[in-house]
Amino acid sequence: MSRSLPPRPNLEWLKKLSKDRLAAMRQADPAAKLSAAQHAVATEFGFASWRKLKAHVEQLAGKPATSAPIAPDDADLARLLSAAREGDAKTVQAILARRPELANARGPDGATPLHAGVESNSPAVAEAILAAGGDPDARYGDSGHTVLSWAVTYHSDDFARTLIRRGAKPDLFCAAGLGELDHVRAAFDAAGRLIPNASLTGSSRLAADGMRLPCPPASATEQISDALYIASRNAHVEVVRFLLQHAPDLSFNAYMGGTPLHWAYFGGSRAVIDLLLKAGADPNNRENSLHCTPRAFGICAPANWGFGELVVRRLMEDPTLATLQDGWTTPLHEAARSGNASIVQLLLAAGADAALRDGNGKTPLDIATEKAHSDVVRLLESVRAGS
Repeated sequence: MSRSLPPRPNLEWLKKLSKDRLAAMRQADPAAKLSAAQHAVATEFGFASWRKLKAHVEQLAGKPATSAPIAPDDADLARLLSAAREGDAKTVQAILARRPELANARGPDGATPLHAGVESNSPAVAEAILAAGGDPDARYGDSGHTVLSWAVTYHSDDFARTLIRRGAKPDLFCAAGLGELDHVRAAFDAAGRLIPNASLTGSSRLAADGMRLPCPPASATEQISDALYIASRNAHVEVVRFLLQHAPDLSFNAYMGGTPLHWAYFGGSRAVIDLLLKAGADPNNRENSLHCTPRAFGICAPANWGFGELVVRRLMEDPTLATLQDGWTTPLHEAARSGNASIVQLLLAAGADAALRDGNGKTPLDIATEKAHSDVVRLLESVRAGS
């Protein structure tokens, strides 16, 4: 029984499918040819030859889309985005089989199904959306993130490598975030200079006035520094070591205004932290979102975002972080600010002091009360009542 092509099939996906089929065929017959694999794929989809399959796909690609624009609050789209985020490949396939035009639709935040699927880190979800014609080069809302650079930033390496197997090309930023040292080296010429267009993506950055900065950054030094940020965030020691030999700006403000050292503490690699400090990174620099120093940022950002597993990991590495006060904020203040009751409870159990005041003179309870986080307010009031 032949498989059905989606209404808007992706020729690049079919080419990659043929190469995968060739690799499987060569396990049994090392002399197998690509043409045989292409023929096998064509017949699988009900075509007599690869040439006829290719002509059919190209003909469909030349036809203008006739469907009406898809609203961001479309009910099927909402279910598709949710299934992609949860890693439910069967539901993703079922929805796209019925409405393939949703493969490149955008939700309220500008995410396509592929961007949403990054959160699941599921290769099966990636395959299902790509097979329906999902565009891996689509940008996430107003940001500069392609699906691949978003997967790298989200540290969804399995999803990212699936995209690469299906034809996505890692630039300097993405290669650095994946720890692909050979690809990173290839971004420099024999004299050690960054080649033109080495980075096509990068971190989301804002100017002091709130305007979005170019992505990728304009200069070679900024692109190298941005690559250093993502390698530091994802704890790729050898890539960090290599990039430090190419004169990066250690005070470069990447996402949230954090420097590579801020993000090294977030990534948790002591080796990366030590490399950056030895290179001259400033441990007293403050990023411009939470206004943390690098060491504090490593636990305050996860506490603010609700990343409980990362908070636990940081506390296991250094229990004194529970009581860290860097002159502006504490992990408990940041968990209270975002209403993360479970993390507030975790930090209190680890010894966090609920009476500490931040740079504005406010306690965590003050902040939780202002933000109307009732669960956190009750937790902190019980601590005050028991003291």
